[in-house]
Amino acid sequence: MAKLARLRSIPWLLVFEAARLTRGHVMEVTSPADRRRLAEILRTSKGMPQKLTERDRADLHQIASQLDLKRLLASIAPRVLAGRGRHRR
Repeated sequence: MAKLARLRSIPWLLVFEAARLTRGHVMEVTSPADRRRLAEILRTSKGMPQKLTERDRADLHQIASQLDLKRLLASIAPRVLAGRGRHRR
């Protein structure tokens, strides 16, 4: 029962809004070829870092270096901070 209470206390709308903004940012700053490569890496490694090859790691690093994290956080932060305290407990 405690696990269910913890799940209910998560502000899901804020989580989904942050995910939506992150997806939009990734779609905006990466090329379709990079997104295909990222999907391929995730599919073959099944999301497990220990299954990545050196080439996969280098490709992930190159793709991640394209992201503008300051701009992404600047777009997410006001929405998250504005939504604090609105979720039920």
